[in-house]
Amino acid sequence: MGDFAGWYLPIVYTSVAEEVLAVRRAAGLFDICHMGELLLSGPDAEEWLDRLLPSRMASLSPGRGRYSMLLQDDGGIIDDLFVYRIDASRFFLVVNAATTETDFRWFSERLSHAGTTVANESERWGGLALQGPEAWRILRRVIPDLPATIERRAFLSGLWNGVDLWIARTGYTGEDGAELFFPLSLGPGLWDALLEEGASSGIRPCGLAARDILRLEACLPLNGHELRAEITPLEARLAWVVDWEKPDSFPGRKALEERKRRGTEISLVAFEVDGPAPPPRTGYDLLAERTVVGQVTSGGFSPTLGTAIGMGYVQSPMATVGSRLAYAVRGHSYRVTVKAPPLYRRKSQ
Repeated sequence: MGDFAGWYLPIVYTSVAEEVLAVRRAAGLFDICHMGELLLSGPDAEEWLDRLLPSRMASLSPGRGRYSMLLQDDGGIIDDLFVYRIDASRFFLVVNAATTETDFRWFSERLSHAGTTVANESERWGGLALQGPEAWRILRRVIPDLPATIERRAFLSGLWNGVDLWIARTGYTGEDGAELFFPLSLGPGLWDALLEEGASSGIRPCGLAARDILRLEACLPLNGHELRAEITPLEARLAWVVDWEKPDSFPGRKALEERKRRGTEISLVAFEVDGPAPPPRTGYDLLAERTVVGQVTSGGFSPTLGTAIGMGYVQSPMATVGSRLAYAVRGHSYRVTVKAPPLYRRKSQ
């Protein structure tokens, strides 16, 4: 167990390798009650979200979700989040635990004179993530009324033990699966039911350490590591989050347009370590011919790939696939090769 943004959360249940491979081969169950939940509601909620976020929300249909970001005026990233549309006037936002209060204040300040309101409902909602190739089949054993399949990023309501909950076809592992949001008191019973029904399929409870390796294998960014106030979506190779064609202005638009025109000085890369080596860690320098050209943002050993892997920011000329870099541990240098992300891609993709 360990502290994470004020929450006491499990780090490992059995071993990181066992939990990672369970998700890749069968299913894993994660406690995500630490995530924040905001509810935006009002007749002009869609219009306000289009003014505040770089993604286009007018095209988001009820029952669908979209990944987006909160940006500073200079384009720097405050947080990344998922926006789920409930109906014409209500949006359910899932934000990072460490930035929940910051995000709530950010929206509150900008909506203070609007017809749309924002409510911080984080203390009301619990969350579980069921991930892996067997995840949806396990979930349907617990909630039989669910359809046999739903589209990626779909968002629908379900019923368990007579209580309503939200089910999103999303995740943070690079695998298929679902994220469930429910009244907090439902959590222990739902957790037990999913583990019981999934036992024959090989489900495992998973901690934060496995979740971090899984998202690293899939090259999914982590707030505070790959995503920070001094980084824009362009350096993070997330320019697809920005709808450059929408007519609405949003915080950071002018700065991003200028940076897009000028080009970026650094870029996020994924890499694999060449041969046996201690895993790269956050903050390690990345070197090219003994010259520092970047820094590791996340690293660890991948049980799926059988090698150490990482992500980091490097000078843009070094960000091409195949570039050879290095990092040092206790005076020894270890070579890495820049790879095309994601480092792991599930077979159905």
